[in-house]
Amino acid sequence: MPASTHLLLSGLPGKMAREVVAVAVEEQKGRYSFVSEALSGPGCPVSDNVAGQAFTLLDPDARATMAVPPYTLAVDFTQPDAALANVAFYAEKGIPFVMGTTGFDMEKARALVRDSGICAVIAPNMAIPIILMQEAVAHLAANFPGAMAGHGISITESHQSGKKDTSGTAKALAADFAKLGLPAAVDKITMLRDPERQRAEMNVPEEHLGGHAYHSYEITSAGGDVRLGLSHCVNGRRVYARGTLQAVDFLARRIAAREKGKVFTMQDVLKDMG
Repeated sequence: MPASTHLLLSGLPGKMAREVVAVAVEEQKGRYSFVSEALSGPGCPVSDNVAGQAFTLLDPDARATMAVPPYTLAVDFTQPDAALANVAFYAEKGIPFVMGTTGFDMEKARALVRDSGICAVIAPNMAIPIILMQEAVAHLAANFPGAMAGHGISITESHQSGKKDTSGTAKALAADFAKLGLPAAVDKITMLRDPERQRAEMNVPEEHLGGHAYHSYEITSAGGDVRLGLSHCVNGRRVYARGTLQAVDFLARRIAAREKGKVFTMQDVLKDMG
């Protein structure tokens, strides 16, 4: 990664974007620099300060004339309804980007990336340990389709109350469980957003009710004599921020290798780490 690489933040003053800045400053001292202007949404504050880094927040109307320095990569954790417009902005400005937002038209995003010649990493989950778990289930689904037919499954995902959509990780795992023959429909996933239930049913610590990801996948045989469980419990956002910065480094390497017009996944990032 060139020493002059800058990070353009989108999603400030949101908690995930702030966590990326904090990890970059506290754990990767001096490795990253930041564009002083960050992308935000209508009605947001005009400035933010994170870990000693000062940012001027620009709403969509103020972006057209912003100056973007060379060797800039965007890190985007915006809302789903703003994500595609951000992709269009990056495509117009020639800015490669890492995006952790889900719930928008991925085909349109891929077309914008392809036609502009930039590269991107787009993934519903940036946490390396969770990606590894997903890959394990995907491997089973690909190699043993229908093997769990006749069994039942219940899926529960618990996130902070501000997360309105069903977890993209839960939906991706549900799709692979369905390939194994399990009745894992997305509309059957239980979403927990109530703090009282999160404490009582998922044992989420009080201090992490505002930022966590607790998932439970429980498989049972028809007769109830076999039960299999898979779960993950993530407290805070640091693991996602670390994975995001690993994706930034991966993307910088792909750009140095003169890749153009490609959308990569966190699975690609993992394969490149070896």
